Amino acid sequence: MRFLKKLSLLFLILFLSGLHAQVSQSSASLEELYRSANSNYPLIKDATLIDKIEEVGLAVISKNALPKLTLEGRGQIQSENIELNLGTTSIQAPLETWNTSLNIDYNLYDGGNTKAQKNIETASANVDRNSLEVQLRSLKDQVNTLLFAILLSRKQKLIFENSKEDLESNIRTLQAAYENGTALESEVSKLKVRQLELVSEIVAVEGDMATYFLLLEQLTGKTLPRDVQFKIPGLLELDTNTVNRPENLLYDSQKTLFAAQEASVAASTLPKISLFAQGGVGNPNQLNFSDLNTAAYALGGVKLNWNFIDFGKGKKERKRLQLQQEQVEVERELFLFDIESKSKEYQERIKATQQQIVNDTEIVDLQKNILAQTKVQLDNGVINATDYVTQLNATLNSEQELEFNKIQLQQLQIEYLTLLGQL
Repeated sequence: MRFLKKLSLLFLILFLSGLHAQVSQSSASLEELYRSANSNYPLIKDATLIDKIEEVGLAVISKNALPKLTLEGRGQIQSENIELNLGTTSIQAPLETWNTSLNIDYNLYDGGNTKAQKNIETASANVDRNSLEVQLRSLKDQVNTLLFAILLSRKQKLIFENSKEDLESNIRTLQAAYENGTALESEVSKLKVRQLELVSEIVAVEGDMATYFLLLEQLTGKTLPRDVQFKIPGLLELDTNTVNRPENLLYDSQKTLFAAQEASVAASTLPKISLFAQGGVGNPNQLNFSDLNTAAYALGGVKLNWNFIDFGKGKKERKRLQLQQEQVEVERELFLFDIESKSKEYQERIKATQQQIVNDTEIVDLQKNILAQTKVQLDNGVINATDYVTQLNATLNSEQELEFNKIQLQQLQIEYLTLLGQL
């Protein structure tokens, strides 16, 4: 029994170790987070609705091409009617008349109007789709902000923890010196105060990081382990020479919609040919005025409808739609101009941050050397704890500034790629 218990415990330990390893090795790429944010955002449901609206709209337009059946009925009474005197005989049409008929109309040629309406419906749906993509693109900026806030918090926590460990070592050394009577108790207390301050800063950073994780999980709908490794593409891994933003597709689809509306206006001025038929029953006979009895009747033929003179209305309408297409191009040029301006700004900020990192690295190296010398001086009683804490804080600040600029450089590069639509 004891052997079985030990074996079960061993399996449990191995299982938990494997589970921990699996969690700690988990990773998430930036592109995966973008996709998760898109699929989790409530607005994504609008994409399905756009497809359904287009499908129903096209079906309605297709129905217009089918024969139209109408049932008409009419009854009337009048004060007088036609009366014919034929010698000794007179014929008077009845004062009460009625008629019921079934009418059929079928378009043989509608001037391309049905096709034009379908093109408008499809173009309108594409505008809605691309507009949705433009709205969803803002999610990338939110993901970027939260992800780099997490990375910066991790760096800050690591720096604080390393400094806390150094302080613990110095406290033990100074405590021993105090017990030997070679150091003041106040010097030990000063180091302990700074140690507690670091603990508070670590707790604050952990609280901020937990908030950032919570917001990122809410945005993406994914549960992320706190030690998840984020895969971030480098600046040189992607093409930075082209702008691939969804706004470009939106402008294209808007122009296509205006062009489809222009074609519809042109189609409305073309002749339209249709077949018609009518069958019914009435009193008197609707086709033979001499038959004053209730009678059935039928007729049919071909009908031409051509609005060939509209006093320039169609021409003006087409001109308006052409001007709207030109207006879209102006909006595109303005958008690309803003992108180019922001792109140059990002390039300059990236260069400046890279130079800052070089300088900060040298500063951190110097501060660490000074801190090491200060520690020796503290151990030898040359300086007091206040001097040491001052230098420790200076070293901490320089390390934080360096790590902040490293994260800032990554963030600028990702925001630059996002601006260009490469992410």
